[in-house]
Amino acid sequence: MFPSLPKVTIRQATSQDIASITRFMDQAVLVHRNLDWQPLMDWVTREPFLLRFEGQKLTSLFSCAADPPGTAWIHAFAMDHWSSDMEKTWHSLLEPSLAILQQEKSSLFTVALHEWYKILLNATSFSIFQKIVVLNWNQSLPKTLPTPGNLIIRPMTQTDLDAVVSVDRQTFDPVWTISRASMECAFFSAAHASVAEMDDTIIGYELSTASHLSAHLTRLAVHPDYKHANIGYSLTRLMLEYFQQLHINLVTVNTQQDNSASIGLYKKLGFSLTEESFPIYWREIAC
Repeated sequence: MFPSLPKVTIRQATSQDIASITRFMDQAVLVHRNLDWQPLMDWVTREPFLLRFEGQKLTSLFSCAADPPGTAWIHAFAMDHWSSDMEKTWHSLLEPSLAILQQEKSSLFTVALHEWYKILLNATSFSIFQKIVVLNWNQSLPKTLPTPGNLIIRPMTQTDLDAVVSVDRQTFDPVWTISRASMECAFFSAAHASVAEMDDTIIGYELSTASHLSAHLTRLAVHPDYKHANIGYSLTRLMLEYFQQLHINLVTVNTQQDNSASIGLYKKLGFSLTEESFPIYWREIAC
């Protein structure tokens, strides 16, 4: 007789699972991770964060809690081994997650960074929502441009975060906004962070990360009422000047392929499009 297959169980993760999830992620063979500001363990108690067991062994996980409400990204999907049942495993975690998101009326998005992951998405009714392109700076500091006389650009502080989140939500479509918690994580991980202020009101901000070799403009937003006042340009130019003084000349930025205003701004600052790009997928959730 053939040995019986281990029983498959799927359940929501709890804080007591953090240690085993950490060990699992260190050893997992197939891993998709979103470009989140918050570490994966911050999502463990947020639904859905589903764990799939074969017998007592954790073999796969799936996390896509909405953040902010109404917009969910797949934070992680991981399996402990390559398997011909990969699509079956993916389905077993995706479907209950979609049911939770449907109750919350949240849309589901994900970035595809691996070919195997694109295959899963294409096989399960995901469609391409947008494409993200990458630009590199040409290492030549751009000229200064005029700005309103009462504009002040200064370093961002933690007490600015509520105002920064407000600007973010008024600037971007909901799919591209981030929560207060994620904004705080972005702030604390930034190598350079600044705000634009007029009459004691924050109207724009910039956040950038860096290593000893390169920097990346991670977020830039200006309130729509001031989008033609060279504020985004000036925030970015000061960031470039800062990293140039540190002898960091490789600076990158990502934006949507169809965002002509954003691409035009970055080209004016000396950025050029590269051949690198990656798709954003979307799954319709019936309400």
